[in-house]
Amino acid sequence: MLTKQDFFSFENKIARPFFDKFYEAKGYGVKRMTGIKNKDYDCEVKIGDKWYKIEEKYRDREITDCLIETIQDTETNAPGWLYYCKADYILYGGGNKIYCIDFNQLKIFLEKHKDKFNTKISKKGWGRTENIVIDWPTLKVNKIAKQIL
Repeated sequence: MLTKQDFFSFENKIARPFFDKFYEAKGYGVKRMTGIKNKDYDCEVKIGDKWYKIEEKYRDREITDCLIETIQDTETNAPGWLYYCKADYILYGGGNKIYCIDFNQLKIFLEKHKDKFNTKISKKGWGRTENIVIDWPTLKVNKIAKQIL
């Protein structure tokens, strides 16, 4: 069974370098959040003259859908990142792809359509997480997400 330390290791060794390589290739400035601020979002990215709050999500394989965490741990009923994240955008990567999700648009869309999508329980995280599953074409057509890599 994987521990929290294993997940931090995955984030530090695989996910973060994946996104950092992307930021560097684009010439974006990056400030990583630490401590309590990291719960709100992972980093701030400077594009042009503006800084954006970014939450990074990474899956260890090619992605065909987006998992949106509604419950972080079903045993404690702790809310998922959909409810506590304070990012402007979610960068969602897997394989060699990155999608950019407008977080505000995602929340507005889910307020109206949340019940139309399947949910999935995942045991690969802090506990048993509950996620809404949405395919990328749906997010693209509704102008919520676009592929940026």
